[in-house]
Amino acid sequence: MTRRTLPIPLIFCSVLLAQAPGSVPVPTTSAAPVEDVGVIKATPYKPTILRDPFSAPRDERPVDAQDILDDIAVKGMIRKDGKNFAIISDSRGNVRWLPVGHRFRDAEITAISDKSVSFHQWELNTTNRSVFRTVTKTFKREEGKR
Repeated sequence: MTRRTLPIPLIFCSVLLAQAPGSVPVPTTSAAPVEDVGVIKATPYKPTILRDPFSAPRDERPVDAQDILDDIAVKGMIRKDGKNFAIISDSRGNVRWLPVGHRFRDAEITAISDKSVSFHQWELNTTNRSVFRTVTKTFKREEGKR
């Protein structure tokens, strides 16, 4: 009886050893090297913005973004390259062409039509811009010289 049971474990051991990784070459389908997931790679810290952590934050918006909606006048609309631009005059007398999405200090241009410009206006001293009111300004023609 011992002779019969002895060859059976030997057969199973030889089958298990044949299935061990490294004993039989496994064909790979891609030529890319296999990366070990368990290896931790060191990533150097390279800050791109250098600033003083103790200084007060500055508002680095352009000067024209400091205008408020009540100080501007809408003069007209032009179409250039398939885009609409509003002709805006500010309190300093500067006239600019501004596209949809341009932000002022308390408003943003949302739509430009043939007769008016629509704005979303929010409170001046708030950071919550999801609460706004819609303001529509019609074109104001300038007086002609006679």
